[in-house]
Amino acid sequence: MIIISWNCRGLSNLSAVSNLRHIDQKHRPDVIFLSETLATARRLEALRVSLKFDSCLAIDVEGRSGGLAVLWQNKIKCSVFNYSRNFINLEIEDEVRGNWRLTCYYGFPERNRRHLAWDMLRALRDMSSDPWCIIGDFNDLMSQEDKRGLHPHPNSLCNGFCSAVEDCGLSDINIKGHRFTWARSRGTPNMVEEQLDRAMANLSWLGRFPNVELLNILASHLDHTPILLNCDLASSNKRTYSFKFENQWLLEEDIKETISIGWNTSSNAELGDKLNSCAGELKRWSRGKRTRFKEDVKACEDAIEG
Repeated sequence: MIIISWNCRGLSNLSAVSNLRHIDQKHRPDVIFLSETLATARRLEALRVSLKFDSCLAIDVEGRSGGLAVLWQNKIKCSVFNYSRNFINLEIEDEVRGNWRLTCYYGFPERNRRHLAWDMLRALRDMSSDPWCIIGDFNDLMSQEDKRGLHPHPNSLCNGFCSAVEDCGLSDINIKGHRFTWARSRGTPNMVEEQLDRAMANLSWLGRFPNVELLNILASHLDHTPILLNCDLASSNKRTYSFKFENQWLLEEDIKETISIGWNTSSNAELGDKLNSCAGELKRWSRGKRTRFKEDVKACEDAIEG
């Protein structure tokens, strides 16, 4: 099971939607959690249809801030336990490992309300005795190592957050890739980076998912990067696809020759048979191009990340 969590900072921005589509196509998540959507439930329903997810729960934006949404595929047997403007609790029915709880969380960004966020975590702990995983933008740091640049984070806030996490029996899941998930003033001497987004779980959940992995993934949009939680690396998340012609193939010099070979395989074939023959020839031809295409895309992503 793959879960994406992202503080998208508003879905009215076309860049955010474009990045979200790219993330979905690349990683094929089962669940997507979005915070600070700044969007209505109607807007999120249109997004669900566009991304071809089966279900969606959206909490409307309030004023000029906030808004949460969870999109999921019905194959994971997910149901909504309860929700507020800061969290969505989901009950996951797992026939192999047993039922467990997923909390999609958004902490108060204001420092003078952090104590309310810590109390909310403790309240979430008491809502269910099932194995528990929580993911999202906590707007909190556990230590000075979670921040780079300018002034240190107040130790009192680090201690308060760590105390709440300890009271809840949660363990932080180490993030792979670039450690920091939020940045301000990029490319300047005043740049600040922090790890605001994370995933945590209690011991009973970690015992059921010993191969869990948390990744910081690339998204060229605003200040937050998405995080990806792969609950079980041993399981695959593959989808089957019908044949689709890729527009980028038209830029290849040998595309016309490949189509000609497929079309002229049999001179007496019906139109449908000729099209199928062309599709088969293009599939075989594209396998040799696929590695180069992936290398080109990877080089572009590395340049963007750099």
